[in-house]
Amino acid sequence: MGFLDKLLLGGGKLKPDLHAALESEGLVLVEEGLSGSVRYTHFKAPGRRFHGKVTPMRMGIGISEERCVVYGRAQLIDSKFTAPNFDWVDVGLHDDDKVSFRIDYDRGDVKNVSGQVEVRAKSPNAARIVEELRTRLGRA
Repeated sequence: MGFLDKLLLGGGKLKPDLHAALESEGLVLVEEGLSGSVRYTHFKAPGRRFHGKVTPMRMGIGISEERCVVYGRAQLIDSKFTAPNFDWVDVGLHDDDKVSFRIDYDRGDVKNVSGQVEVRAKSPNAARIVEELRTRLGRA
């Protein structure tokens, strides 16, 4: 990854303290430096309205026995598998080499937030990541 890519898209690395926390929770896997994107569909939140917006970025994915984290330039997902908001998330494969996290805010009860946000990350281990997540979410 070149300097300009890192500057514009982020490094896609999990912070050392987050990595250590995942290890203490029973680290399952970590993938870093993944190319990906965040896509918005009919998304509305206070001060934000996006439809069709796609933001490219580098990201890292971490899975422990307790939670899943996805970080780009900022936190995208950091939630325990037992959290009720994981019911709004569909995890799947996109084009056989991308992990897709589709968050549907219309399923939840978040005041003044609606629409969908999809986080996609390209990985050679995309199928394994999806399998690990579905197993832990009880959606196998």
